[in-house]
Amino acid sequence: MKEQQMSKTEILQQLTSFQQNDLNTKGGKVWAYVYDSGLVELDTIAMEAYKMFANHNGLDFSVFPSLLKMENDIVAETASLFSDGYETLAGTFTSGGTESIILAVKAARDYARVHKPSIKNPEIILPETAHAAFHKAAHYLDIKMVIVPIGEGFKVDVEAVKSHITENTIMLVGSSVNYSHGVSDPIEALNEIALKHDVWLHIDGCIGGFLMAYFRELGHEVPKFDFSLPGVSSLSVDLHKYAFAPKGASVILYRNKDLRKYQFYTCTNWTGYPVINTTIQSTKSGGPLAACWATLHYIGKQGYRDIFEKMYQTKNKMLQKFEEMDDIYVLGKPEASLISFASKTIDIFQLADLMRKKGWYIQVQPGNEKLEPTIHLTLTPVSENIADNFFEQLNIAINEAKENPRTSLVNKIEPLLAGLKEGEFSVNPETIQSLLQMVGISETGMLPDEMADINELLHLLPSEISSEAFLYITNELFTIESA
Repeated sequence: MKEQQMSKTEILQQLTSFQQNDLNTKGGKVWAYVYDSGLVELDTIAMEAYKMFANHNGLDFSVFPSLLKMENDIVAETASLFSDGYETLAGTFTSGGTESIILAVKAARDYARVHKPSIKNPEIILPETAHAAFHKAAHYLDIKMVIVPIGEGFKVDVEAVKSHITENTIMLVGSSVNYSHGVSDPIEALNEIALKHDVWLHIDGCIGGFLMAYFRELGHEVPKFDFSLPGVSSLSVDLHKYAFAPKGASVILYRNKDLRKYQFYTCTNWTGYPVINTTIQSTKSGGPLAACWATLHYIGKQGYRDIFEKMYQTKNKMLQKFEEMDDIYVLGKPEASLISFASKTIDIFQLADLMRKKGWYIQVQPGNEKLEPTIHLTLTPVSENIADNFFEQLNIAINEAKENPRTSLVNKIEPLLAGLKEGEFSVNPETIQSLLQMVGISETGMLPDEMADINELLHLLPSEISSEAFLYITNELFTIESA
């Protein structure tokens, strides 16, 4: 911090300079992380609403009743998409899908403590395609994960779920849709298992739920995944994705208030004010809540129907384009707005770098020894405008990758991997650092411009080693600099 204050102009110039290497969140060339509605005026309205409530503190809804009003509105409007009798549902506005999922897992754990006190070592059963947020929740809440394989079409193997249920099982997880391949797990089958064994079933609808509900309303075929199934206990849905609200906005829904109460936290035995937290956060700005409320009401139900019908058609056109390509194939049968593709003839890691040089960000999913590496695309309303250009550039990049293929890391790294498996080398900071330097990562954790070697390394490494590598990189990148 400077000794003297900076002017408004200096501050904004400085902030603008920070953005020079950031990807553009508008226009659709970033096929992950951002959700451009294409509605020019929406950002202005949402940010105005955000500013109006930025200093309102969600810690105490009795002091700021406007926040309680907006939250109840948002939860009701969201719940109406997932149940005909939505008035009996209960829910909470959260900062994002991860918080919604952590809260659902906490609620299931605390519910089991009361209703199944014999369980001392709780377990949750989740597909290998379940979002990493469930791993995080299990880590934070000291719950054992039981990860089951996927079967045909990248959907969870129902028989594997059945065979892994024990007296310690407190939750089953299904996705509609999963992030990696954009397909729904067989939720109806999971519903039957949950009812038979009296186990909590959570549906992760964070990325697909909002859109799928509207697809169904528009008359498109959508498998059942919501509270119309009696075994579903909770469902998470993000509004900063396909409802197009600013980050962070999500809702966690429960079948009733009796289940939701296990999510809350109270503390009245300290010397300060009584605390009741509906979410993980205590103090939180009312800005995201107001921006979300404004977004939902600006677009409206008919607006969402119009947007999602166009997106449905765009997805089908893109799938047809992929079908016509010799070097690319789509994995699974995408049900929402996510497409995952791979190749047997070109280097997927190199392809992502080549597209990045052309101004496109396509997300690499490195895979592992069981799952092949893929490219993930998140479609948005503006994808319709850029799809033709995208495929033109993609075909050019494919030809470039064929003409000048990169050299794989396999031969270089194989001796080290073999040594790790045989116990000749240990996983220590020196080993991690040598691996990272091999793929162009500096001692300070700075990443190279081209990521192909890094992504291939992640594909080749066992997950416990790649996790250590990420810890090392991140711990170095977040560094205190001299003032």
